[in-house]
Amino acid sequence: MRKVLCIIIILALVSMLSAKISGNLWSGLRFDSNICSLSDYDITRFENWEKDFLIETIDDGIFRLGGSINYSKKSGEFKLYAGASFWSSMYYENFDKSYFGFSSYFKIRRGGTNIKISLGGTPKYIIRAYIDDDTDSTKWSGYKSLNGSIEISQRIIPYIYIRGQYKRTMSIYNDYFPEYDSNRDEFEIGILRNGTTSFEAGYCFRISDARGYDNEGETKESSDESDISYEQDMLFIEVGQDFKLLGKRCEAGLYADYARRFYQSTKSYLIDPLHVSRSESMWQANPSVKIGLTEKNWVKFETSFRFRRAESELNPDIPKLRDYNRFLTTLIFGWSF
Repeated sequence: MRKVLCIIIILALVSMLSAKISGNLWSGLRFDSNICSLSDYDITRFENWEKDFLIETIDDGIFRLGGSINYSKKSGEFKLYAGASFWSSMYYENFDKSYFGFSSYFKIRRGGTNIKISLGGTPKYIIRAYIDDDTDSTKWSGYKSLNGSIEISQRIIPYIYIRGQYKRTMSIYNDYFPEYDSNRDEFEIGILRNGTTSFEAGYCFRISDARGYDNEGETKESSDESDISYEQDMLFIEVGQDFKLLGKRCEAGLYADYARRFYQSTKSYLIDPLHVSRSESMWQANPSVKIGLTEKNWVKFETSFRFRRAESELNPDIPKLRDYNRFLTTLIFGWSF
């Protein structure tokens, strides 16, 4: 048994020596203007001490840290890729909001065909505080999540690919809001170009099916808890350009998307006034620029503008309760190897 184990270890080391390993480590600072995505109405209530959201400030500074490692190896007609990454965000004034996440992938390429399988998640992510009807007090709403996806892309002409992806995400909420437990399915298709000038444009359809009840023996239909199930259509585009500035390697990019979300709650309006007949428009734009300082060191500056506008045929207060504006800006320093 020991001999077999030694042989396996030796073969693995030989395989690694003939492969390419790369990665990066990075850290940075972020400013978030609205850490809980509160509406102007709720921000006013917070500033006037009219409502407790369990936060110290509406905005916050965030220390970010992360890294990744990637492995690639050619085997006959195939090229194999694998990798893993992690990231964390630590809030200065509102430490309860701090979180970390991870992701990993395996990809195989043959000619112009790529197949990629990914797995990732986060052990704890706090969204914001809500009133828990069972305790009649303000509690954090947060979840742990695990996601997996499969992606297939095919080159149709030089540098141009079509891509399809299916992703499944399972989110388990904390004990105060078990009715929010959700399974989310995403179906995405896009067309993309690789190279010095890159772009991708596509469409994503998302279905999120929430538990909708909190006590054993209940069903979604018989419970008096909220149902946050929804369906969503999203269009997205991403463009990138590599260039040199004063002899330094640079990358400029822009990602933008627009989504329409329709909540699927069929409960009585008296039970679920925040979700029955509610729909939302959401859009964001994220410009960024990355500058190589040396062969291995780089700095990246990115911003994000995010907006939501909600409406309801039955609840005229939905816009003032759920509309929000949010701005984030991040400065990252990294080292690649």
